[in-house]
Amino acid sequence: MKFPEDLQKTHVQLLILFGTLLIYLLVKGAVPVLGEALLVLILLEIALMVAVEVKTGAHDFGWKHELGDTLLALAVAVAIWIGASFLLNTGSPISAVVSCSMLPNLYRGDFVIVQGSPADAYDITMSRDEFDALLRDAPSVSWSGGNATVRGSVYSYCVYYPDAPLCREFTSNPGSVTETSGPLTFHYSQCGISYANGTKSEGPCLSSIGFRGKDYPMNFSHNVVVYGSEPGTLFSKVGDIVHRAVFRIDVGGQYYYLTKGDNNPILDAQVFDYPDSIGNAPVPQKNVKGKVLLRVPILGYYKLVISGYFQEDPQCSTLLSYEHV
Repeated sequence: MKFPEDLQKTHVQLLILFGTLLIYLLVKGAVPVLGEALLVLILLEIALMVAVEVKTGAHDFGWKHELGDTLLALAVAVAIWIGASFLLNTGSPISAVVSCSMLPNLYRGDFVIVQGSPADAYDITMSRDEFDALLRDAPSVSWSGGNATVRGSVYSYCVYYPDAPLCREFTSNPGSVTETSGPLTFHYSQCGISYANGTKSEGPCLSSIGFRGKDYPMNFSHNVVVYGSEPGTLFSKVGDIVHRAVFRIDVGGQYYYLTKGDNNPILDAQVFDYPDSIGNAPVPQKNVKGKVLLRVPILGYYKLVISGYFQEDPQCSTLLSYEHV
């Protein structure tokens, strides 16, 4: 098979890839199905261009020479990765934002550079008993109608049981509901919600967390970290998570993070899937790959395509507004 001569030119290949991505960005909101199809098309384009390079090189210089060039290119890529890992002090110096949970500060398709250094967050110290209670005890919720025990958080509970008396009060007046999990007390308020179609509403969101008599409000100046979830947890199904550090917890010299997406109403550790009975846990320091040092818009889409993340989540059409911060 002979490929068209123009398709063998690098600048033409790049133009095709950028052009298809530009069309995707223009149509994805209006026609989601077409947007997903265009991402699949980009994957096919990448595969075709690799095939063109291999076939052309083999035709011009022979298969042995092409195999040598391919191995050399792989060696250079590995060397660059190792060099970047050394300079940035992390085994994962780059990543891509998969979801819209960090809007408006990070967007789906952002390419991020990661640095392996301690993240800025609220630093607190817990005893082993306090931390074990945080992991073990189901959250206790107090409201005007009494007390209740939930799994994950009152927010997660009310996602699945919105008509429960507790949830009706939580939705209308979240400030009247107090949630306690181990040594932490979670306080809620109303957040504004803006939709892509221009409409607005409001809903409950976490406003602050109490610990040993001190209240810690949500802080959007803390570092954003990239971490891998523990196996068997809810978020382990979606690969690396790019979220903001809220707490860095010292438990007898071992460190754990509580994290949250800027566009999420609650902490990652408060998210619980009732149908599958699975949630998340505080993130061990060993799972934190580093903090986000730099973002490059759009470029990360190519990594998403290669990884198979074609579908845009519904959260991309909503934006939380933390008016209390």
